[in-house]
Amino acid sequence: MSDFAGKIAAAAERARPLPLRYKLGFAAGGLVDGTALHPLNIFLLFYLTSVAGMAPGLAGAAIAAGLVVDAIADPLIGSASDHCRSRLGRRLPFMLGSLLPIALGLMLLFSLPRSLDGAALFVWVAFLSVALRVSVSLFLLPVTALGAELTDDYRERSALMTLRWFFFMSGGIAGLLLGFGLFFAGPEGLMARDRYTPFAITLALIVIAGGLVACRTALATRRREHAPVAEIRSVRAFAGEIAECLRNPAFRTVLVTNILFFVGFGINSVLGIHANTLFWGLNGEQVRSVTLALFFGLFLGAPLGGLLLSRMEKRNVLILGISALLLCQSAPVLLRLAGLLPFEGDSLSALLTIFSLIAGMFTGCAGIAVNAMGPDVADLHEVLFGTRREGLFAAGNAFANKAASAGGTLVAGLLLGFIALPAEAGGDPGPVAVPEGSLNLLGLVYGPGAALFSLMAVFAILKYRIDRETHARNIAALDDRRLAASAAA
Repeated sequence: MSDFAGKIAAAAERARPLPLRYKLGFAAGGLVDGTALHPLNIFLLFYLTSVAGMAPGLAGAAIAAGLVVDAIADPLIGSASDHCRSRLGRRLPFMLGSLLPIALGLMLLFSLPRSLDGAALFVWVAFLSVALRVSVSLFLLPVTALGAELTDDYRERSALMTLRWFFFMSGGIAGLLLGFGLFFAGPEGLMARDRYTPFAITLALIVIAGGLVACRTALATRRREHAPVAEIRSVRAFAGEIAECLRNPAFRTVLVTNILFFVGFGINSVLGIHANTLFWGLNGEQVRSVTLALFFGLFLGAPLGGLLLSRMEKRNVLILGISALLLCQSAPVLLRLAGLLPFEGDSLSALLTIFSLIAGMFTGCAGIAVNAMGPDVADLHEVLFGTRREGLFAAGNAFANKAASAGGTLVAGLLLGFIALPAEAGGDPGPVAVPEGSLNLLGLVYGPGAALFSLMAVFAILKYRIDRETHARNIAALDDRRLAASAAA
């Protein structure tokens, strides 16, 4: 079969409705990054510092090393996936090859030898952190790109990303329930060092199971994939690919929106404990309730996002999601400062828990909508430049998310220094005398300050112009171009 005939056959495959088993198979891949990353974020720092006895500064640096190297590797992984030529398709080799390293990385990180300490422990943890994060990206970026190749249908792509979000959050909740509800439910709780290894093995089994299902789907649907792009032969050519992506107006818009959103999200997340304990005066149990509500709200964002995307344009769902989030971020703080929110104790905790749940639900909607935009942006790119860059687009958004989250953390840290809270702040607020002005400033930064970045993200996404009609015209133009090229050949 000639290249042109192959492209036409693949387009015809993508035009057919995607069977439900393939939708679910693709979405099951969300268990890989959901099960690996959520428990990592929740349990790893505590395990390293309180259980394994690692110095907090060294533990933070070791974890950060994984994030930094991973962010740098993302564009290379995305581009390599776009260029891969294999009988298995261009996404499956990366996905399949990443599963064992992810499983081993999880088990080794939560099974640190008692004999290691100091510099040796730091080097080992940093190495495992880098290996695990990069391995997750080796699966995540190709499978995200695959979502742009399974179907050309505008609504079906939204359904795919909704299902994937459901499995992604299911993996996170599974890790949370397994940790707190099973492995660390005994009298020692999170200090039970010998329970971390079986916990990690269980997570690894979930990762392998979900990943293999997604790999089987990638193999079965490889005829729907676009042809690999021309091979890169120099660093200059790779830089040219990145520059080409940035010339795509839709990609630039989504990229800027992601950066603004995640800077605000990072500020709000990093200052959460300080705000909940100091500004709101909540106790430990109440803080846990508010935090878990956000997590379960993200899970509930899947059905809500799917419902909204079936009735609204993706851009409008994203705007609605970010707008609801910024209201939940800023409204309680502004009402409190204006003297219109007099609740205290359990009643205040219940109200903030509701706000946190709503914020999580609409953040989930926003996440699903922006992921569903990616395939449409890739189609526009082929119309404009004649090339497919799904993997590089996925890598660009992942890099922006990580860099922006790190930037939000940095901004939050600098603002904490400016607010000048007492050194004891952040724990039980009872014995710590915090000036009212510092508390008010903390609330403003945590709430309206973070919401300001969300507001800028709303204005940024207004420039996004791909709707159902535009997408249909892009697909028609690509089909006509392939037919004309085939006839000419």
